[in-house]
Amino acid sequence: MYEDGICEIENGLFSKTIKFSDINYQIARREEQVEIFSRYCEFLNYFDPSINLQITIHNKHINTEDFKAQMLIPMREDELDKYRKEYNAMLSEKALQGQNSIVREKYLTFAIKADDYQSAIPVLSRLETDIITNFKSLGCDTKILSGAERLEFLHKFFNPDDKYVFDYEYLLYSNLTTKDYIAPDSFNFQHKNYYEFGDYYGQTLYLKDLPPDLSDKLITELSDIPCNMTITLHINSVDQEEAFALVKRKIAFMEQQKIDEQKKALKAGYDVDMIPYELKYSLNEAEELLDDMQNKNQRMFKVTVLVHTSAKTIEELNDNVYKIMAAARKNNCKMGYLDYLQEEGMNSTIPVGKNHVEIKRTLTTASTAIFVPFTTQELFQESGMYYGLNALSRNLIFFNRKTLKNPNGFILGTPGSGKSFSAKREMVNALLNTDDEVLIIDPEREYAPLAHGFGGEVIHISAGSKAHINPLDITMDYADDDNPLLLKSEFVLSLCELLVGGKNGLTAAQKTVIDRACKMTYQAYFANPNKNPIPTLKDFYEVLKSQPEREATSIALSLELYIEGSLSVFAHPTNIDTRNRFIVFDIRDLGKQLKTMGMLIVLDQIWNRITQNRALGKRTWLYIDEIYLLFQNEYSANYLFELYKRARKWGAIPTGITQNVEDLLISDLARRMLSNTDFIMMLNQAASDRVELAALLNISNQQLNYVTNAQAGQGLLFAGNSIIPFIDKFPQDTELYSMMTTKLEEITAQKTKEKK
Repeated sequence: MYEDGICEIENGLFSKTIKFSDINYQIARREEQVEIFSRYCEFLNYFDPSINLQITIHNKHINTEDFKAQMLIPMREDELDKYRKEYNAMLSEKALQGQNSIVREKYLTFAIKADDYQSAIPVLSRLETDIITNFKSLGCDTKILSGAERLEFLHKFFNPDDKYVFDYEYLLYSNLTTKDYIAPDSFNFQHKNYYEFGDYYGQTLYLKDLPPDLSDKLITELSDIPCNMTITLHINSVDQEEAFALVKRKIAFMEQQKIDEQKKALKAGYDVDMIPYELKYSLNEAEELLDDMQNKNQRMFKVTVLVHTSAKTIEELNDNVYKIMAAARKNNCKMGYLDYLQEEGMNSTIPVGKNHVEIKRTLTTASTAIFVPFTTQELFQESGMYYGLNALSRNLIFFNRKTLKNPNGFILGTPGSGKSFSAKREMVNALLNTDDEVLIIDPEREYAPLAHGFGGEVIHISAGSKAHINPLDITMDYADDDNPLLLKSEFVLSLCELLVGGKNGLTAAQKTVIDRACKMTYQAYFANPNKNPIPTLKDFYEVLKSQPEREATSIALSLELYIEGSLSVFAHPTNIDTRNRFIVFDIRDLGKQLKTMGMLIVLDQIWNRITQNRALGKRTWLYIDEIYLLFQNEYSANYLFELYKRARKWGAIPTGITQNVEDLLISDLARRMLSNTDFIMMLNQAASDRVELAALLNISNQQLNYVTNAQAGQGLLFAGNSIIPFIDKFPQDTELYSMMTTKLEEITAQKTKEKK
């Protein structure tokens, strides 16, 4: 095994292995399944007779301690440890509901003949590029395995309980080979239909009989069996001319048999058309095969299907074999024992690219493709956070939004669907797992209990409150390489559009006056930031009044209510303490007149915080509830759109939350943001919203079922290229649940309990 991943199987035979991800074939709509199947057929047709193709689906048990290390939140010796213990107890309970101790991996190994290693490199590289391109067209992510990674797979196959320790430098100081580092302590192939390796028993079965009409669910149902198991397909294309000649020879042979049978019938004096059924059926099949090959782009393949399983005891091994046999029978197939061929079976199972079992079925492209290796996507990242259970497999969903190209997100759902709860669960994940900051714009006062429980800060902003936020606050990092004043000027224009613009918006003259006044307002501050204070809206108002144009006087008069009148809450210097890592901006009491303005000003204040955090190397999670309010005005929508675009570069992870999906989709900017977002949690949707979202996000009817009349906490998770149906039922007898729930009866019951 060479370091670059090329394996010399035997003299003149070299292979490489590609690991590929699953796709949601089972819950795709019928047309999509047909499309995937057709592309997979084209993929198989790509391989010519010179290439040995091996597809491996590997189920492996993972170490319980390793699994806990990946899954459970480590303690930090702080006041939040009580919540970490509660959260870990919930995760441990959820882990028992699925096959979380089983990891399913999929590999494609391709082998070619070459004179030596050097001449094999360019051929394998070309094939590798073409195979990856084909996988991309199917929607799969791929990874080329290095030599060390291929050896790790083989080591785990032969030594399930041992830790893999290997470096290519070890070979320099010993007479050992790579094979020595993966071999178990012993092999025993003396038994008829099983063998022993190390402390384990192993058995390889082969697919013996196929039905006339095979379902595409065979591989899925086999791989769903919760045991150590490896399903292997060895696929070799037959040269087209040779295939034609073979089929024609078979047809000619059967035609001769038919003539012989007709002669016998004529001599016996009965109908010459009464030939044996088997002969008649086989002849029809052969003629259909010839037609498929000539007119329907079908090729001929020699296929061997093997299923290998292993266990610590012979009883457990027999139980695994029984389950495999039962799954095959369910699909009208029959598995056979490889009597006295267990060594050949084992060597054919490991993904190195050579088939030692000479039991092959002759199949067409479509018949071979029916063993489609795609089943159901799982989402379990080692550095991830908990997002519920996969609704299909009941396995845990662990995902890290920071790994996405664009981690910005949306949480969409009808009232009572659990969208606020889902947002809070993600906030809890971030607060317990990381040192990141969490900032929330809360128009409905839903997040205060969580903030109080986690030692966060709730800032109440209303027309009469003593908490003030200055909309003109600015930092030198406000716009990175650009002039911060230009970006701030855009924000002030957005603000004036809201307050002054009316139905027709601002005129060109008004925009010019506002832009000029904004620059003049900041002139003294930027001349000497250390000496001069940051200006306020009152300063901006005074500058406006000093301008000679009538438009300036008109704008100043329109702003007077917000500067000196009863709605002057945003006309003062900022006096709130924003040093806490968990802050909720409660704007519920701002009233309809000020709510959208308040959201926009708080959003700009948060942007200042994001720029400061980036300088400190901190991530900022931002949640905007009822985000649709910001799309009701062109300028505030544009400001939000720009913030979403800049967020990734600045280490921010913004999430919009709304129940008014229909209102959201009226805005073209919102539609663009949704369609370009890599993270969406979609809970129960109203009928009209489902149709719109299905068209926008290309969701299948089967997938839509998970957001149709769904219970609270059920829906679809869009994470990059993955679409995972999820279920999240959080245990109600926990402190975390009491802080996250928004159900009135549960909140009332909790308050009564606290009084007692």
